[in-house]
Amino acid sequence: MRNKKTIGGAPMFLTLFSYVWAGIPTLLFYATAFTMMANDHRYNPTRSQDIIFAWICWAGLIIPLTFCILRYINKRRRLAKILSVIKSDESYDPAPDNEIREMHSSAYFGIDPKRGTMLYIRLFNKKEIDIFGFNFSNWRQCELTGTNKLRLYLNSTEVPFIDIQNNHAGLLYEKLCVMRNQHYHYPYHFPGYVEDITKNLSKKMGFKMLPC
Repeated sequence: MRNKKTIGGAPMFLTLFSYVWAGIPTLLFYATAFTMMANDHRYNPTRSQDIIFAWICWAGLIIPLTFCILRYINKRRRLAKILSVIKSDESYDPAPDNEIREMHSSAYFGIDPKRGTMLYIRLFNKKEIDIFGFNFSNWRQCELTGTNKLRLYLNSTEVPFIDIQNNHAGLLYEKLCVMRNQHYHYPYHFPGYVEDITKNLSKKMGFKMLPC
């Protein structure tokens, strides 16, 4: 999989990890405690101070969570827009049970057993994106790690493989193995079709396709 290295990437991950596992429970505890104290007449001398601390704690919870939710929704909308342009009756139109997404990222992978095509999308950020269209000539093999991680090996030195994690990855792996033994007829080159479409989309949506 493409290794995206950004300045401050590790500190950002550690900060996010600490906030989720330590910050949220702590802020929720103090926000609740200060709110109860502010509404308790026994603490009237410090009521104004309790209200301020309660607002600070609630803000520390609500603002980051709202930002993450809005960012998640925005990425899902961008992904849906890309899929609506690429999908067609001729080349790629998978059933919902043949599509998987990573919950912790903006990655998508789908297979169309009827047409013998596959599509992989990963949004790294607002400006950079990976989009790969596959038929059965531009990838080498696939493997399943554990029960939920699917890896597809590509014919690319820049991106030798892609990974996607989902609880239904095992089912798609079994379907890919069956598809390997089928003989498909392609009306046109699906990977090139996806590349042409995403070049046009990149101009409209303002993202940059990463080299592959």
